[in-house]
Amino acid sequence: MDDRRPVWDATNTKHIERDHAERAITRDEVNEALNDPRRLEAIEHRDGVAYHAVVGSTDAGRLLVVVWIDHPDGRFPVHARRAGRQAARRYYR
Repeated sequence: MDDRRPVWDATNTKHIERDHAERAITRDEVNEALNDPRRLEAIEHRDGVAYHAVVGSTDAGRLLVVVWIDHPDGRFPVHARRAGRQAARRYYR
């Protein structure tokens, strides 16, 4: 499991918090899901880029799927959404 810190800039903050305001996901919740000790992780390689998918819980008990890519300073979140039923089943096993 990768425990490097999440890296935020104007681009991914805007995409996660403002471009998808209907999801009501904050940077803090993404950080919590990425640092969940019970989180599940998977990697998919596309076009030479490794996309890391994490299913993790927030402090409020909200289950999120967060996708991040490698960044020299840590993990760069590029996508976040509520976990679906199938991901939740895997997480709570």
